[in-house]
Amino acid sequence: MEFRILGPVQCRNGARPVKLAGPRQERILAALLLGADRVVSVSRLVDVVWDEEPPATATRQIRNLTTALKRTLVAEGAADDVLAAEGPGFVLRPSSFDLRTFEEHVSRGEFREALACWSGPALSGVDSAALRGEAEELDERRLSVVERCLDEEISAGEDSVAELTALVAEHPLREPFAGLLMRALHQQGRQADALNVYRQARTRLVEELGIDPGPKLRELYERILRDEPEYGKTRCFLPYDVPDFTGREAEIGRLADAVRLGRPVVVDGMAGVGKTSLAVHAAHRLAADFPDGQLFVDLHGHSPAREPLPPEAALEALLGQLDVPASRLPGGVDRRAELWRTRTAGRSLLVVLDNAASAEQLRPLVPGSATVALLVTGRRRLAAVDGAASISLEVLPDEEAGALFAAASGRPDSGVAALCGNLPLAIRIAAARLQNRPQWTVQALVERLGSEHDRLAELKVAGRDVAAAFALSYRELDAAQQRMFRLLGRNPGADIGVPAAAALAGTGEREAERLLEDLLDAHLLRQPALGRYAFHDLIAEHARNAARDEESGPAVHRLLDHYRDGGGPGWYRAERANLVAVTRHALDAGLDEHAWRIAADTAEHLRESGHLDELLAVARAGIAAARRIGDPHAIQLSLASLTLAFWENGRLTEGMACALERLDVVRASGDRAAEAIALSRAGALHAMLGRYPEAIRFYEDGLAVVGETGAATLWTNLSNAQEVLGRLDDALVSARRAVALREDERGAILSSAQLGLVLSKLGRFDEAFEIIERSITASRDLGYLFGEAWSLIDLADALLLAHRPGDAREQADRACAILTRLNHPLLLAMAANSLGTACLALGETTVGLSRHRLALETAKRIGYRLQEARALAGLGQAGAARDHYAAMGLPAGPLQVVT
Repeated sequence: MEFRILGPVQCRNGARPVKLAGPRQERILAALLLGADRVVSVSRLVDVVWDEEPPATATRQIRNLTTALKRTLVAEGAADDVLAAEGPGFVLRPSSFDLRTFEEHVSRGEFREALACWSGPALSGVDSAALRGEAEELDERRLSVVERCLDEEISAGEDSVAELTALVAEHPLREPFAGLLMRALHQQGRQADALNVYRQARTRLVEELGIDPGPKLRELYERILRDEPEYGKTRCFLPYDVPDFTGREAEIGRLADAVRLGRPVVVDGMAGVGKTSLAVHAAHRLAADFPDGQLFVDLHGHSPAREPLPPEAALEALLGQLDVPASRLPGGVDRRAELWRTRTAGRSLLVVLDNAASAEQLRPLVPGSATVALLVTGRRRLAAVDGAASISLEVLPDEEAGALFAAASGRPDSGVAALCGNLPLAIRIAAARLQNRPQWTVQALVERLGSEHDRLAELKVAGRDVAAAFALSYRELDAAQQRMFRLLGRNPGADIGVPAAAALAGTGEREAERLLEDLLDAHLLRQPALGRYAFHDLIAEHARNAARDEESGPAVHRLLDHYRDGGGPGWYRAERANLVAVTRHALDAGLDEHAWRIAADTAEHLRESGHLDELLAVARAGIAAARRIGDPHAIQLSLASLTLAFWENGRLTEGMACALERLDVVRASGDRAAEAIALSRAGALHAMLGRYPEAIRFYEDGLAVVGETGAATLWTNLSNAQEVLGRLDDALVSARRAVALREDERGAILSSAQLGLVLSKLGRFDEAFEIIERSITASRDLGYLFGEAWSLIDLADALLLAHRPGDAREQADRACAILTRLNHPLLLAMAANSLGTACLALGETTVGLSRHRLALETAKRIGYRLQEARALAGLGQAGAARDHYAAMGLPAGPLQVVT
């Protein structure tokens, strides 16, 4: 059903108008359409229906009339929700509405289509004082679109004299129509008629309004009087604007705002990112604001078959577009630049300088008048224009990239844009290849682009070639820049910092940073974060193709040496993804010494940051490299990393197998300190699997190996097992020994938290709270999220023992908040159980049970028997919980409270 207000107020079912129940219902429909898709209040409808004082029954009548209107619309085939009561009034949701269609056409610059939506004055046939102002606004909106439409058509050289003559007669005091008619006549060589239109307009304005024409009309009269050529011919030199231009609305908005503020605009970006398309599209949209013309010159800064256009030649082209013949041009850049500034002074021009190579090429071409808008594009960042607004184009966002492929190919995206790196040139080439091969499906194109062979080879069609565009940018670099570009192509990581780039290139850091910044300025690199540099996907492929084997091998060795040397915690955070990539690369390249050492050094940092999938991948690469070397020391350290990875990922059975294998290796090597550590880890895995007596035997064996004065971790783990088994006095002794022996800050946090939990179980709450809170503070000072979460869980359990469930809930909540950032299933099961117990104690049954269910699901998945039993107890499954406790050799009663 179609709704209309741009003319008579109507709703139409196909070609047939729907009959409404009189003028009042027509007024209601008009008001609802003016507020389409928004709530129109009953009081507003009352004002619309009754011009004078409304009757006492006005509100009821409005509701009756609106309800009847809905019945009529639905009976005619409209959707049931087309008109609905909401809040203080009613909302009409028209599926087809002429005002909406009109505005959509206007937004796309389709002015004739927009004007075709009108069939007369707005709201014809509806005489309501409350609507009169809005009807007049709509009519004024139509006239402004008529002006824009005719302005474009005159600029395009079309004959608009007859239409404008009628409009001037209909609107004799509307100056823009008189100005348009003057331009149209002058364009046809009818200077005298154009001047006569001005005289008639001036006479009418003076006689009827007592005013002279405005400055724009007077200026136009003077220019036509001087027979200036810009009003005698169309002066638009802009290239074709592609009809399927997609996205970039934010950039176009910034560009347009800068132009309207009188600022030049410089658009830069990598090859193929769509700089020219953006500039041309924006220039077409802004053309009406520059009636003296739109000029365009390609400076050939990056053309494969041409040298950059010299400034002298560029000025010749620009002045030629202003009708200055070549025979009248002065010699030399300076004199031509002076003539260019003189000819453009005071004129409303838009100048697009595309494909600029350098500041030196651009500087003489800058106009001197603020009335001339300047828009420049180039692959390098340019600083030739003072006060210019800089817009650096990135590749398209995912949604816009997919929309561009769909618009260019007529097919759904299905992943093609992503395989093109969201680069507009690559997307258009892929779309063109698909259109030129009707037998291809989108999926076939996806498979070709996603296969292992050269993707850039697929992205060329009919003279358009992504690789060629990149190659041109590469050729413009100097030798040192080219070498850095090639070497970066062999970087296994996703990005690179200055120290790593210096190692790769074998240079100092200052030189490496200079080269990286040069490549950034050339848009061959991007900067995802301060101090980090990365390739676009397709440029990375081009760099890999350009790399030379004779220089790449030593460079990669230097890079791996750099990563093997490591750094502090901040360095590991910044390089995390790269460390994973270089470990895999070292393994694949047979550089096993680098692979296992980088893996071993990286594992603990990945564990602390919660990147557990990456931890497992690195550990597996490390053990594979160590086994190939056959060095027992490398194997046992790599098994330690793999055990840790399985542990943290909750794969406890696999972790147990690794721990026992490691124990065999270190015993065979005679390394007593490593044996103690291996015994500690094996014991901890037994504990997680609910085998506490066996765990204690491993811990005691470890203490026997290193002596009771060593191995603080063994004492901490032993205390935990003793505490779970209810041997609290022994647990207290072990915990105190662990705290006394700890030297590393992070280990001390975990040992202290364990001591606090044991004290709380002994009822010594003040001591317990003080110790655990110190652990929490120390964790925060170090940024040690794992230790903070662990300590918060222990504090929550201690508070539960002290019958303070509200405080316990707060601490468990904090632990859970950390675990949203820290991927750690073991801690998640513990925290969820603690939170569930606290919530149940507070009467928050729904939340409490949901937390216990989460704990049960997590504990079952990873085999954490103690937390599985605790979750079952919290869920009221007492029998199942008792069975679990019994299988672990634990008393069920006390553990139902907090452990």
